[in-house]
Amino acid sequence: MKYSILLMLNATPKWWVMNNEYRSNLFKQHLFTLFTSYEGHIHFRVFNADAFHAHVSDFFTLETSDLAQYYNFLKELRATKLFTNEYFILKDIVMGAENGFKEFNSKSIPKKEVVMN
Repeated sequence: MKYSILLMLNATPKWWVMNNEYRSNLFKQHLFTLFTSYEGHIHFRVFNADAFHAHVSDFFTLETSDLAQYYNFLKELRATKLFTNEYFILKDIVMGAENGFKEFNSKSIPKKEVVMN
């Protein structure tokens, strides 16, 4: 099964007071290096939302079929300087199974159990 995960982050004042070059280097050194180490297991996209949302400044979308890899990634992400130096706060995580209802229905219909549309 393929999972999509939305990680919603909020940058702290510590992040905003640093110059752009320093922030960019932190992302390259810690975040993008971490993404690279999970290449082939997790597909990542990074979005900036601070002009569009009051409580979420950035969000990542992840796609994976391997929840163990996702679990390990999240543990490593929280151990990066971006979180340990309190530059970002993880506000929320939303996860969904792509077309999960199809698998549920294929197993439920033959047994004549509850069917979700």
